[in-house]
Amino acid sequence: MTEFQVLKHIKSQMESFTPSEIAVAQYVLEFPEKVMEMTTKQLSQSCGSSEAAIIRFCKRIGINSFSGLKIELAKSTNIEETKSHDINTLLSFEDNLETVFNKVLVNTYQAIKNTEKLFSIDELGRAVNAFHEAERVYLYGVGGSAVVAEDFTQKLLRLNYLAFQASDIHIQMMMAANLTERDVLFVVSTSGQTKEILKLMNVAEEKGATIVLLTQHGKSPARKLADIVLTISEEEHNIRIGTMTARIAQLVVIDALFVALCMKKGHGVYEQIIHTHEVVQRMKEEEE
Repeated sequence: MTEFQVLKHIKSQMESFTPSEIAVAQYVLEFPEKVMEMTTKQLSQSCGSSEAAIIRFCKRIGINSFSGLKIELAKSTNIEETKSHDINTLLSFEDNLETVFNKVLVNTYQAIKNTEKLFSIDELGRAVNAFHEAERVYLYGVGGSAVVAEDFTQKLLRLNYLAFQASDIHIQMMMAANLTERDVLFVVSTSGQTKEILKLMNVAEEKGATIVLLTQHGKSPARKLADIVLTISEEEHNIRIGTMTARIAQLVVIDALFVALCMKKGHGVYEQIIHTHEVVQRMKEEEE
């Protein structure tokens, strides 16, 4: 399996860089082997940018230092020379079933590894505290994101949260009208640009509710409205493969959030989970 591919990741993030960061990115993409042998001063002179811009660039792509960037470049350069890189390509209508399965598997794994680099544990901690203290939680997502929101809704109900989700935006807006500063609005939006999502977040902001957003890396209107942002990586969109890998990365974040909430609630949470399981199981047995 391939690891985090920094070159591929830099290419996908070009639109989110500042002009000075773009200069760094372009040089790194063109001369990765040279960059591995450089200092920040040498790189700044070669690409016409500042050393500060280089450090900002590293942090922007989820790497804490220039030395960390060089390590990732070494990994990516090695990956480029292996057959495993051939698997991690765009889907094609000429692919056979085995190739399709391998490409989906590798792209999904890649999305999780890239998300690991970008994900903020501090933001996860803030989200856990917000949910733990919330009086009510409202959840919303559109299309594929609705599936992720529904999954988290079910998990919250098992923890005895007052959790509400509606697939109809009109009903969701009515619920949003009743938000208070003691509530949390949890929004899943891969792009962070969906109009319905932005309108909903605007209402929540007016009501003083805490807004938690689960979205991909990069600038978006939704990020500006959110109080807490849980970030997944931005993947390629080829025959909707980006949407599929985004959903898996989102579910990983949801699972981590759920487990963290269980730990926050303490040992008593297991009784709640077991009780909800028994009730649902009893219903299944009665149906049989």
